[in-house]
Amino acid sequence: MLTFLDFDRDLAEACAAEFLAAHEGRALFPTPPDSRRPAFLRIDNASGGPLPRFVLKMELGGQVFVLKLNAEAAQDGRLALEFQALRRLEAALADKPDLGVVHPIYLSPDGGFMVTDYNDEETAWSRLISGEDPAPVFRLAGRWLAALHGQGPADVSPFWPKWIFAKLDAVQAGATPQAAPKAYRPMLRALRQQAGALRGRVSRRCLCHGDYHPGNLLIGPAGARGLDLSEERRKLAVYDMVDFLKTDVQCDGPESQIGPGGILHSSRAAFLEGYGQEVDGPLLDFCLRARLLITWISIDQARYARSDFQRDKWARLERRLALAFDLA
Repeated sequence: MLTFLDFDRDLAEACAAEFLAAHEGRALFPTPPDSRRPAFLRIDNASGGPLPRFVLKMELGGQVFVLKLNAEAAQDGRLALEFQALRRLEAALADKPDLGVVHPIYLSPDGGFMVTDYNDEETAWSRLISGEDPAPVFRLAGRWLAALHGQGPADVSPFWPKWIFAKLDAVQAGATPQAAPKAYRPMLRALRQQAGALRGRVSRRCLCHGDYHPGNLLIGPAGARGLDLSEERRKLAVYDMVDFLKTDVQCDGPESQIGPGGILHSSRAAFLEGYGQEVDGPLLDFCLRARLLITWISIDQARYARSDFQRDKWARLERRLALAFDLA
């Protein structure tokens, strides 16, 4: 289990020293800070691994930054690509004062770490589970995503659901799901039947976030700011929408308002209103049903047994899927 202090302090301090010595650091600190020893706090929830990988809140010279380090990314340039993606999107959103990204400040020459500004703002996730009306958050999230999707040329590409069923097969074959086969197999059959009408259907493809969940969107008085573009790539736009909308399962609402995608009509409508572009509704609902089903079956008996959060999530998914597949 990760802790706030679970990181390589010597490596983090070496990164901070390099940042201070670089042009960007000297511009922020014309006079060296009285204390060059920064304070760190780990703020990511990534699993550990053989290579250094962590995201730290870094207090230095009275200012606060985020230090993101991934030695593995230095080998394939992923962190450098993320840094450039932040710079590009920041420029594209310059005329939209209520939409933005975390400000990229420094990228190490070897691409092993980067520094951005730190924003002490709530995530969209925190807002969505607060019990407040989720519609404003979904509307703002739709607007931010439309701005991201609009930063480059789009085209169309066919939708092939084969990967969905491969994923469903994989989660069934893994650890024993908490859901009983007699409960989810009718949903699998229905999903396969529904896929027939959508297979090969063309849909909008563009530059996507790749991991657009509510933890990667900060919401404050000035609007929304996105972060973590490490998975940015071209793919069907609908997948970014599903990544965000699936969190509606954690929002409360009357069962009569649950739509065919398994989420509240009001949340879906607010998001699409913010997005402001034509969306293939049946394809969106199919992909939402598929994602919720994958997530439900992925909760195995061990996860279910050890976590109140997982038990609540499992029960919410069970009910939403029953409504989405009209099995309630």
